[in-house]
Amino acid sequence: MPASESAIRVVSRAPGKLVVLGEYAVLNGAPALVLAVDRYCCATIGPSEDGSCHFVSMANTDEAVDFSADMRSGYAVVDEVLQSLPNAGIWQGMLDSRELFAATMKLGLGSSAAALTAWAGAWAVFSGRERLRTDSRTLEMLIGLHQAIQAGAGSGVDVAASLFGGVIRFQLNEDSLPEVSTVQLPKGVGFAGIFSRSAASTPDFVARYEAWRAAKTEEAMALHAALAEIAENGIGAASEDDAQGFLEAVTEYGRCLEYLGVCIGAQIVTPKHRELMKTAERLGIAYKVSGAGGGDFGLAFSADAAALDSFKRAVDVECDVFEFGIDPSGLIVETASE
Repeated sequence: MPASESAIRVVSRAPGKLVVLGEYAVLNGAPALVLAVDRYCCATIGPSEDGSCHFVSMANTDEAVDFSADMRSGYAVVDEVLQSLPNAGIWQGMLDSRELFAATMKLGLGSSAAALTAWAGAWAVFSGRERLRTDSRTLEMLIGLHQAIQAGAGSGVDVAASLFGGVIRFQLNEDSLPEVSTVQLPKGVGFAGIFSRSAASTPDFVARYEAWRAAKTEEAMALHAALAEIAENGIGAASEDDAQGFLEAVTEYGRCLEYLGVCIGAQIVTPKHRELMKTAERLGIAYKVSGAGGGDFGLAFSADAAALDSFKRAVDVECDVFEFGIDPSGLIVETASE
């Protein structure tokens, strides 16, 4: 049955992410630890009430577009999915990513990956296909679509968090295919996100990293090996409920990211995050930037709730403290008859 005749309304949501361990090194086969957090992109698709398709994007601004079924919407996330999973019907849809923005600024929570995952999940059902499964085949497909709108960049760790949810270990194998398994944070370890109110330029930083790796091969291999070992040890400690080992790995990885920034000529750890690292060290808190760095979020971890509260109170007024929860479910898709 064509989508325009189905009288089915599909609603989906996919969580954002925060990387705990494995930044940069994950691009070259090291493991990463990532949290799916309870900030979501939501998608809604239903039959159009006239002869045109209608799409609304709600993010840093609200935008709407109308177009015929044989035209593109002009929104890369939507158009890549429709090209991969074609359907000749007419529809009306919406993507709401406002929870992944602060006013006009991206929070650095993987908004494009969450939007792609939410839209693909809703579109698969609306267009009469099987629901997207939470498995490696679906993950590979979504990563391919995401890389298509990101000029081929990215490991896919953010897509994996949006699809699977929870706390996951992500790694690219020798064939550059993603492998995902579930992990738990050590019991009693709490965390908070600190937003520096500045946006990172991830593509620029990754390009600098790749250029440095090509120019300084031996130095890059040595640092990559160190980052991979720290990430592996930290993930192992989390799996074994070793809070101290996990917290030490978080701190050590953060220091290595600061050194990596020096190597590639970029402020992976900005002055604001450097101040937060010093405050965290004084209070016995594990702290590091999350993701490519250059702004966005830092993550504070501790098994001492009182110390973590003291750190949050000490955060500069120019930063924002976010109390995230871990999303346990990943992509969720629901339907309702109209």
